[in-house]
Amino acid sequence: MNCHNCGAELQPTESACAHCGAASTISTLPLAGAWPRFWARSLDVTLWLLLCGAVLEFRAPTLLDAGGSANAHLVEQFLGLMSLPVAMAGDALTYMLFGNTPGKWAAGLRVRDLAGNKLRPLQYLLRNSRVYVHGLALGLWLIAIVTMIEQYRRVRSGALTSWDVRLESRVLHVRGGMLRVSLAASVVLMLALSVLAGLLVGTFGLPEWAKPMSPEENLQWMASIANENAPSMLDERIRLDRVSVAPGLVLQFDHTLINENLPETSFDTDLQRKQVVKSVCENLSFALDQHARVRFRYADRDGKPLGAIDVSKADCTKEL
Repeated sequence: MNCHNCGAELQPTESACAHCGAASTISTLPLAGAWPRFWARSLDVTLWLLLCGAVLEFRAPTLLDAGGSANAHLVEQFLGLMSLPVAMAGDALTYMLFGNTPGKWAAGLRVRDLAGNKLRPLQYLLRNSRVYVHGLALGLWLIAIVTMIEQYRRVRSGALTSWDVRLESRVLHVRGGMLRVSLAASVVLMLALSVLAGLLVGTFGLPEWAKPMSPEENLQWMASIANENAPSMLDERIRLDRVSVAPGLVLQFDHTLINENLPETSFDTDLQRKQVVKSVCENLSFALDQHARVRFRYADRDGKPLGAIDVSKADCTKEL
């Protein structure tokens, strides 16, 4: 239990706060911690911002289309700043109608006055206005980071936020534990990710990293990764020089036999083939899944071609 006046912890047997002398008039419900309050507030604000966005989309769908993309970005920022006070007023309206808000209900919290009663409508509205100014910094997020950290430190130290002190309100943890708080946090994060994905798609179209790559692009990606370590020695006599994509969807590995010069006719590709097929089927199946072939080319240390071995998905089936 905490003091309703200064937030100091009270012992169950104390009828008054030893720190400030205030009488214990609130119930034995504990004050909510910093993180439960943060996630509850985040959920409440997010829900109302989404509602504001939906109303704008319905009532003014072409608002962001005028003036080009640069102006559209400025309009988005302006609408975000203007939507935040509307969201705070909507949050207050929800509390007035139902006695709690979705975020606080999900996290198991409740806002009450010193006697444990529901706040009067004007009192809660004033409380939200102070949260908007002193906590969210009018929606200026770089400043809001500083203000929210300051309020977070106050709550973590056992003190009260500036708006709870001024409006004589308390946020109580009435039910549940970390499970309910985790639920609220999960909903906030899912909504935020959904909004971010929607903004990326709506502003830029489907982003390049989200588009499925073509088989050739996949092979190019594989080749670029393999070339990060090339050239490299595979054993004491074979060096991998480079990996490239040849015409016809072929992932091509160029090797050099560095310790010997061999006549082209003496390089036995049939003897090497079984080992190469086994290696490709075990380690490069992702390339074969692109309906591509894998080609191992060999040259002597003077660069003279010795032979090549092509492997397809059908070769792996034969091996099985």
